[in-house]
Amino acid sequence: MKKTFIAGLATLLPITITIALVVFFVDLLTAPFTGIVEDIITEHGTTELAEKHKYILLIVSRIIVLVFFCILVLILGFLGRKIAFSWLINLSHRIFYKIPIIKTIYKISREISTSLFSNKGEKLFKGTVTVPFPHDKVRALGLLSGSPPQEIQDKKKSLQSVFIPTAPHPISGFLVMYQEEDIQTTTIETEDLFKFLLSCGIYQPGEKPNEP
Repeated sequence: MKKTFIAGLATLLPITITIALVVFFVDLLTAPFTGIVEDIITEHGTTELAEKHKYILLIVSRIIVLVFFCILVLILGFLGRKIAFSWLINLSHRIFYKIPIIKTIYKISREISTSLFSNKGEKLFKGTVTVPFPHDKVRALGLLSGSPPQEIQDKKKSLQSVFIPTAPHPISGFLVMYQEEDIQTTTIETEDLFKFLLSCGIYQPGEKPNEP
């Protein structure tokens, strides 16, 4: 009975985690616009769907938002390559950079997205490392993100910024600055590091995945 339960859990857990992550990102992309689409459907369609089948209405609304989102991304990608429309993109940048508070969020988001989707072969992180965290007697795996702000470097030399992701959800974590002598580099790939964290240490970096 115990072995059967563990086998079933091993089969169900990857599916559950995958669905949970997909739902999280779909909700992140569609949540701001889902309500608008729902209102349009109920006003120009049927109110019965909203009253008796609200979950179907939610799913349909999110699918519509995702379709429009993909179309918008393709259109912007196409127009972004055209010189005739580059002035429009530059104008939008200038507008966002002049709005208080919004300009800070937009600048950070733009820099991160540029780093993630750059075609120059540059990596967002410079490698995986181990550092003393949360105290000197233990070590944690982290991602070397580079030099800290110049003001901090002027006050204390030889500092490096390290992002220490949490387990089992490595999306969040801690950004800590260490002296270079406290940082030990590893040969673990970034993908293997995230697998190790997601599995809470069960997955061993370098293992070949058991694919069907």
